[in-house]
Amino acid sequence: MLSHEDNELLTRTGPGTPMGDLLRRYWMPVVQSGELPAGGRVKRVQLLCERLIAHRAPNGAPGLVGEFCPHRGASLYFGRNEEGGMRCPYHGWKFAMNGQCVEMPSEPAESNFAAKVCHVAYPCAERGGIVFAYMGPGAPPPLPDFEFMHYPDNHVFTSKRVQDCNWFQAMEGGIDSSHISFLHAPIRHDAADITTDMDRVSFGVGAAVATGDRAPRFEVVDTDYGVLIGARRNEPDGRWHWRVTQYCLPFWTMSPAGAGEKVVQSHI
Repeated sequence: MLSHEDNELLTRTGPGTPMGDLLRRYWMPVVQSGELPAGGRVKRVQLLCERLIAHRAPNGAPGLVGEFCPHRGASLYFGRNEEGGMRCPYHGWKFAMNGQCVEMPSEPAESNFAAKVCHVAYPCAERGGIVFAYMGPGAPPPLPDFEFMHYPDNHVFTSKRVQDCNWFQAMEGGIDSSHISFLHAPIRHDAADITTDMDRVSFGVGAAVATGDRAPRFEVVDTDYGVLIGARRNEPDGRWHWRVTQYCLPFWTMSPAGAGEKVVQSHI
């Protein structure tokens, strides 16, 4: 179990925190590509304790800017999604995709004040049906290069779900193969087995739960991308059942699919 101090260190991700500084050096998933129509409505998002606006310019380029205009704090959620950037609804200040203010309608034509104002904005890129942003210092690293990012759209399924927890708790759940023997095991009720649809679909839990071994033995192997986690259970016939999960720094987990399933799944 983590100490209170270690838990605080790992879960606090705001600007200036140790873990926030670390996570900002990786590409961060923002929204699914289909959530941002070109020139259409924007989306509020919160990443690493920052309130932001995700949008897609009419030319199709995705962008990410701070939600509140640096002028008077008006929310750009109500702004205008225009070619080349977002325009504040209050005084019409327009911010380019890189955050530079390029227009101030209330300033005289000879004013150069716009050139002195730069709003929070982060570079974005798309791959595998996901819009990513880089929120860190310096030049961005290469984009993630997972297998699903090279498949045609009809071979990839992405979905979002709300998990009311911090990022570290979500990641812990993904690599914890011991809890499935309780949380994902069928429940006896009125002489019938009840298993949720999610558990029936996949996550590779069925065969592991069926062993009846509720105390898996873990082996962890360091890799150049994170760790490989093996959970070994005893089969009734004396063989071993291995459930192997990949953890890829800093927040990707790849749980195994069910036996015989030709599926690769990951959780960000």
